[in-house]
Amino acid sequence: MTANNSGIADVEKIKRWSPVWIVPIVTALIGAWVLFYHFSHQGPVVTLVTTSAEGIEAGKTAIKSRSVGVGMVETVTLSDDLNQVIITARLNAGMEKLLNTDTAFWVVKPQIGREGVSGLGTLLSGAFIELQPGRKEGKRDQYALLDAPPLASPDAKGIRIELDSDTSGQLNAGDPVLFRGYRVGSVETSDFDPKARMMRYQLFIHAPYDSLVTSNVRFWKDSGVNFDMSAQGMRVEMGSLATLFSGGVSFDVPNGWEQGSAAKEYAQYKLFENQNSIQDSLYTEHRDFVMFFADSVRGLQPGAPVEFRGIRMGTVSEVPFYIPGVKQKLDSDYRIPVLIRIEPGRFNKQLGDHFNLDEHLKVGEGRGLRAALKSGNLLTGALYIDLDFYPQAKPFTGPKEVGGYVLLPTVSGGLAQIQQKVMTMLDKINSLPLNPMVTEATETLAQSKRTLQETQKTMAALNQVIASPSMKELPADMQKTLLELNRSMQGFQPGSPAYSKMVADMQRLDQVLRELQPVLRTLNDKSNALVFEAAGSQDPQPKKAKK
Repeated sequence: MTANNSGIADVEKIKRWSPVWIVPIVTALIGAWVLFYHFSHQGPVVTLVTTSAEGIEAGKTAIKSRSVGVGMVETVTLSDDLNQVIITARLNAGMEKLLNTDTAFWVVKPQIGREGVSGLGTLLSGAFIELQPGRKEGKRDQYALLDAPPLASPDAKGIRIELDSDTSGQLNAGDPVLFRGYRVGSVETSDFDPKARMMRYQLFIHAPYDSLVTSNVRFWKDSGVNFDMSAQGMRVEMGSLATLFSGGVSFDVPNGWEQGSAAKEYAQYKLFENQNSIQDSLYTEHRDFVMFFADSVRGLQPGAPVEFRGIRMGTVSEVPFYIPGVKQKLDSDYRIPVLIRIEPGRFNKQLGDHFNLDEHLKVGEGRGLRAALKSGNLLTGALYIDLDFYPQAKPFTGPKEVGGYVLLPTVSGGLAQIQQKVMTMLDKINSLPLNPMVTEATETLAQSKRTLQETQKTMAALNQVIASPSMKELPADMQKTLLELNRSMQGFQPGSPAYSKMVADMQRLDQVLRELQPVLRTLNDKSNALVFEAAGSQDPQPKKAKK
């Protein structure tokens, strides 16, 4: 500070920098570096979405991959609509490569499943989140937090395919996928598509068994026990122990078919009910025919076989099949139309591709080829259609086509003929005069009843006579009578006086009769010989013998 001429002092600012500011400046720089280092070395933030945060706590629940800690849960909050739980977690630095489009997160906790008991180590340490890296490149804003680990890891080698089914509840996640009884994969997901109204299953086939899946394989439901009663008879099939309780799915190439080309990832197939039903998918080419049956079609179902002497030629398509514009009178001659399809592929292998179906049907019709309903199962009453020759059948004079379909003639089946004979016999039995016979039989039974009653009375009276005291004394009296009779008979025995006297009297009687013979002879010749003297008789003259 200096003074000027006016006596006013001049003030000068000190321009020197004070060393006191060094400490706060250094402190600020260190803090900024720490903040920069902290944020620059932080890992990515991951948002997980789940329906329940059971066992998850902010700042405590760790994120691990292959049992190595790779992050920590920071916040656990509810979503804006309060229907989900939003979990924010931060991974460690350098863990960005673990996040891909198909990365999976799930909660590891004690669980009991079909594969056994897992997660027992979390009883003491608490639940944690397991991270499984994926293979598909890219990142997502949110990941679903699963309750259980995926059946196949995203980086597992194999193939994933999809199955379509019309019936729900056939397969569940975790069910085995079998090839000729050997497990080669698992069912991953089971979802219902409301638009297509079908069940969709995702299967994973592990390598090297993924090469078994080709374009010609067929998948079918493999249950523990399959019991089938149809027109083809009764069949019981036993699956493997792996499918006995939970079920599963099997696949294979049908017999007689080529292996086909290798299947592509997420290829779609149809899930059949059983192994026998896959045969229906082998024959896509068919010819439609119409048949009119006068017999009852009760027991004939769509899918029943059409056979020729035991060889399957086709399948029943629709029964009854109402053809537009075709009307019938509801009378005794009413016939039920049935639509069938004959599949030439079933017998072209045996007869050759040159086999002309139309020509053979036309020639066979003139020789008596007819269709008839036959019983395929006596227990269930299932029917099937049998084609055979009936030489005694009347010539078919009906139309060749009906509603654009070729018409095949029919005859009554053996069961209908037996039924008709039985009904005829019952009609004859019904025409018999059963009422008078029943009346007479009733009267006879009544009389028999009365006779039995009288017999019972007689037997009762006889029992009384036998039980009487006088009847008990009868044997002694009879014995006395026999003794007296014996004594009397001894008086007439040879040597007794009575017997000798009787013999002498008989001898004298014989002598008297001899002496009376001439008198009797004379009286016989002349009845008045006792009054008038009879003429003397000449001596008898001998007669000569006849030559």
